[in-house]
Amino acid sequence: MNTLFLCPSGISIKDNIKKLFDFSELDNDATIFLKDADDNTLMQLSAEINSLFRMGLTSDDKIMFLTSDTDAGESVANVLANILESRRKCKVTVKRIKGLQTDDRKQFDTVGIPTLTDVIINEVENNRYTFNIVLNATAGFKATIPYITFIGMIFHLPIRYIFERSESIIELPPMPLEFDIERLKQLEPVIDKIFSDYISTNDFMQITGFSYEDLRLAAQDILLEEDGLVTLRSTGRILYQRYLQVKGSKAFISPTVLKKLSSGEYNKGLFEGLFNKMKDPIHVQSKLHNEVKRKGIDLDCYKPGATSERIFFFMEDKKIYICDIFLHDEYEKLLERGELLRDKFEKEKRLFKEIKS
Repeated sequence: MNTLFLCPSGISIKDNIKKLFDFSELDNDATIFLKDADDNTLMQLSAEINSLFRMGLTSDDKIMFLTSDTDAGESVANVLANILESRRKCKVTVKRIKGLQTDDRKQFDTVGIPTLTDVIINEVENNRYTFNIVLNATAGFKATIPYITFIGMIFHLPIRYIFERSESIIELPPMPLEFDIERLKQLEPVIDKIFSDYISTNDFMQITGFSYEDLRLAAQDILLEEDGLVTLRSTGRILYQRYLQVKGSKAFISPTVLKKLSSGEYNKGLFEGLFNKMKDPIHVQSKLHNEVKRKGIDLDCYKPGATSERIFFFMEDKKIYICDIFLHDEYEKLLERGELLRDKFEKEKRLFKEIKS
C-alpha cells in the first residue's frame, strides 16, 4: 500500500536559501535555482524535503502540506510542492490552516489548532483504507507537535520526524491508547454547541449530568471551563471524533459463527466481547494478523493477542462482516489448506445478523 504523508510545513527553505546561497528572496531566480539543484542541496535547504526523501518518498505516494495561515507559509509550501512533483512525480496538495499563526495566541488556540486537528482527522478517515498514513512532524510550528502526537496515539498512526539536515529518522510507532467512551457519550446532548462554541456552565451541568467536580477535575483533559462558560479543548475534539468512529460502526455476524457459538465448544462470552471490540475499525487494524494473506486466504484475520482465538472477517462500506471463528489448532489446519473463503460469505451476506450493543 502506498503512503500518504501529512506534513506541517514551515519556511526553512526560504531562510536557508538566503543564508547559504545569498538569494535575497525566494523569488523567480531562486525557484529556477531550486529546480536545477541536486537532491543533496535540496535536502540541505529544506527540512520537509530532507525528511520526505529519507522516508522513501515514491511517485505513488501522496503528500499534504499543512501550512500556517500566512502568505509566506502558503507560498513556500507551493514551492516545495512544485519541487517534489517535478523531482519525485508524486501528488502534492497544500492546505492553509485558518488561525495557525503566532501573532495572536488566542486565535492559535481557539481556531488554528482545532482547524489543524480537524483537517488531519478528515484526511485520515478519507484515506485510511487506501493509503498507509504517516504523520511527519519534522517541520512547521513546534507548538503543533503535541497535538499531532496525540492524534497519532488516538488514531493509531505512526509519527515520524527528523532533525534538520540529520540522517536519522525517529519514529513513534502506533500506540493503542484506550479512552473512556462512556464519558464522551454524556457530551452528545451539547456537542453541537461546544464543538465550536461555548455553553454556560449551569446549562452544561443540567443537560449532561456532569457535576461541578467532574467538570473541574475528572473532565479537565477534554473540557475547558472559564468565566462561567464551557467548551471542548482541542484534545476533547480529537477524542470525540474518535468516539464517533466507534459509535457509527456496525458489525454483522454470519450464520456460521452463530452456529459455532451455540454449540458449546467455544467461549461465547469471550467471543462476544471481542466482536464488540471489533466495532472499532482502528482497533481492528491494530490487531490484523497478516500471516493469513501469505497462506492464500482472502479474508482478514483478527488476532486479539497472545491467545488462541482467531476471527475471520471482511470490511465493506465501513461495515465489518464477521464470517468465521477458530481456536488455534483449527486455525492452523485452515492455514495448511489455504482455502479462499470470502466469496462464500459474500453470497450469504443478507443472512448476517447485526450485533447490537
